Amino acid sequence: MLPLDKDQQTICALATPAGAGAISVVRISGDQAKDIILAACPGLKNKNIESHKAYFTKLKNDKNENIDEVVVTYFADHKSYTGESSAEISCHGNPLITEKILNRLHQLGARSADRGEFTYRAFMNDKIDLVQAEAVLSVIESQTENALKVSLRQLEGKTSKEFLAIESEMIWCLAHIEASIDFSTEGLDVVDQNILIQKLKKIKQDLQKMIDSHKSGKILKDGLKIVFTGQPNVGKSSLLNQIVEKEKAIVTEIAGTTRDVIESATIYNGLKIIVCDTAGLRETKDVVEKIGVEKSLLEAASADICIYVFDASAGITKDDEKLILNIPNKKVLFVANKSDKLAPHVLLGSRTETTKKLQSLAQEKPCFDQNNLLFLSALDQSCRDQLLLNITAEFKNLDFLNESLISSARQFEMSQNAELAVSNVVLELEQNAGSEFIAQTLKGALLSIQKILGHSFDDQIMDRVFKEFCIGK
Repeated sequence: MLPLDKDQQTICALATPAGAGAISVVRISGDQAKDIILAACPGLKNKNIESHKAYFTKLKNDKNENIDEVVVTYFADHKSYTGESSAEISCHGNPLITEKILNRLHQLGARSADRGEFTYRAFMNDKIDLVQAEAVLSVIESQTENALKVSLRQLEGKTSKEFLAIESEMIWCLAHIEASIDFSTEGLDVVDQNILIQKLKKIKQDLQKMIDSHKSGKILKDGLKIVFTGQPNVGKSSLLNQIVEKEKAIVTEIAGTTRDVIESATIYNGLKIIVCDTAGLRETKDVVEKIGVEKSLLEAASADICIYVFDASAGITKDDEKLILNIPNKKVLFVANKSDKLAPHVLLGSRTETTKKLQSLAQEKPCFDQNNLLFLSALDQSCRDQLLLNITAEFKNLDFLNESLISSARQFEMSQNAELAVSNVVLELEQNAGSEFIAQTLKGALLSIQKILGHSFDDQIMDRVFKEFCIGK
């Protein structure tokens, strides 16, 4: 007898975290789910099990010995999360019990589920689309309230609705372009070209809106990454400790203490902020410190915002100027630390002089803003709020309340591909290119949108979406 196709086999897995707890939940899904449950729980055989109802019973092994007292909730075909006949078994949260239950289900014909296989089956059975499938993982992994709100909106289909509307408009345009090919020999115009161009320009705008939303979506999902950089012994580690509110980095008077990237995270105003302390930037013959400096530059390149720290009493030195000009072209907040050591009138003069130097540096690097300057002391606990307020202010224009943010790199990439193709279609129409070429380009754009929604997919897309899921989801 040939084995069932993998997607047709009944699967099972522990749905709750491994380890001891009050209860654990084991999931089972597939055509044989009901039969396996009845075989494992003989006490249910004489009952007419109904969907979405919970039943208290005993689950037994192959020798008819009790494994545990359980609550079984059955979900009928087409009425479950996966779209298949399925059940959830709630048992006592002892790893020995869950292992025995899973072994019993295996004996009765269920196999262990792969990562994300329950959600994969929900997608394959048209319970959710691919955007919603990605949102499932985001809901599980959300670490802030705002990130959770975005993920829930995606799970509800808000983002999918935007892409479905774009897909529908693209299909309309493509249908009329292809119709014009069929009727061209008869000298008939199916649709006015100007109307077609206007529709495609609107599609392009809608796609650009989705592309622009990715920055907000990514920051909400993954967090805002900030990197402290600057010369050694200016207080970068002390500032990190203040922001994350724990002694994460070692602080000493010895220059070059930090030799590797130290990363920690905090939550501020509903936003996850990843804070990185790096080795001080300077010329060094120490092999280990040299590697640390190289890592510092790489971290600065990957940051959403760099915080360049310098000693307020020394101001921006010639060495600082060289280092500042090597910072990647991105947002930079300049922090004059140890300002508590300066008298008020000295502090005022230092601020004026520093602002002038930043104005001069901005002529060589226009991305710098001399107003992004903060004088503070890492010894003062209030510096945390001062720093974080200034950091988040840099991103105040990001639309975190957008109903249809995209946070997936896959969705972002496909949206960019579609937008580029639509731009080319508009250009081709304006240049009166052949309809066959225009249709081919628009088909490429449509395919990108269909890949986002999962209306067109392959093994590579599936692996990319589900590889990070946990077992049992």
